[in-house]
Amino acid sequence: MKKFFAALFSLALCAPFFSFDFYNGNQVNLRLSEFANGINETLPVAATQQNVYSSAWIGKVFPSAPPHFAIGVEAGVTKLNMEPLKQMAQMFSVTGLPSLMVFPTLTANARVGGLFLPFDVGFSAMGMDLSKLDSIADGLGIQFFNIGGDVRWALLKGDGPLPQISLGAGYYYMGGKVSYNKDGLYARLNYGTHTAFAQAQISKTLLFFTPYVGFRAITCKSSSDWQWFVTPQRIAQSPYYSGNVFAGQGNNSLKWFDKVMTQVYGGFGLNFGFFALNFCASYEFRYQLWGGDFSIRFQM
Repeated sequence: MKKFFAALFSLALCAPFFSFDFYNGNQVNLRLSEFANGINETLPVAATQQNVYSSAWIGKVFPSAPPHFAIGVEAGVTKLNMEPLKQMAQMFSVTGLPSLMVFPTLTANARVGGLFLPFDVGFSAMGMDLSKLDSIADGLGIQFFNIGGDVRWALLKGDGPLPQISLGAGYYYMGGKVSYNKDGLYARLNYGTHTAFAQAQISKTLLFFTPYVGFRAITCKSSSDWQWFVTPQRIAQSPYYSGNVFAGQGNNSLKWFDKVMTQVYGGFGLNFGFFALNFCASYEFRYQLWGGDFSIRFQM
């Protein structure tokens, strides 16, 4: 009897080392739903990494000598959680995806000062096809298109020792696709997000150096849908997949004000005559998403 209980105890100790998780189509859909939720959270933050100016107000276009306007290009990044997509791929013994990556944006933008009144208006747009991000992970691709703008009203113009302070609001649309195609596993997620935000910013130019800090409240309306399928050959090489489903699909959506995000941002600008460089970092509190952007502009 003692030997029996000793053997039973030994098996109990060893059990964790011989236990395996087995997966089915429902769990694949669940992971893709989680990834879609992450996309819906990341895109509104990525949208605000556009058309960021160090000066809280650029001045008037008329009457003004010279008229104040700017054009340039801007590159931004925002944290994107890849863990759900990585776990989905591992269900089929497909490896290589990172747990975390940055969602990129690249935009052309312009900002024009107000007519007579102390405001300015910004616009930005760009489309990119990053169908093969082999430097990050084999088989991963991102495509996106975005367009939008914002308007800012100057409460303080920065005269004398006073800073510039502005209040503003903006709207951006961002749509596109994330795809993954490797070793007989294919997954595709289409997304479309409308982002609206209100912001306050303060800045002060000291010779050629302009530090700034601001705060945003962000909401969005978004939708995403996904599809996946796996080949019989990949199923045969997937010992942990016990399902008999070879494909699936689903969708997620958010309505305006379902979720409201808050974000702090700041950085500095360097002004060299008609050219300017801008550096910005941001942090969103609800989902703990960091981001940043860099821009170069011609301005007057």
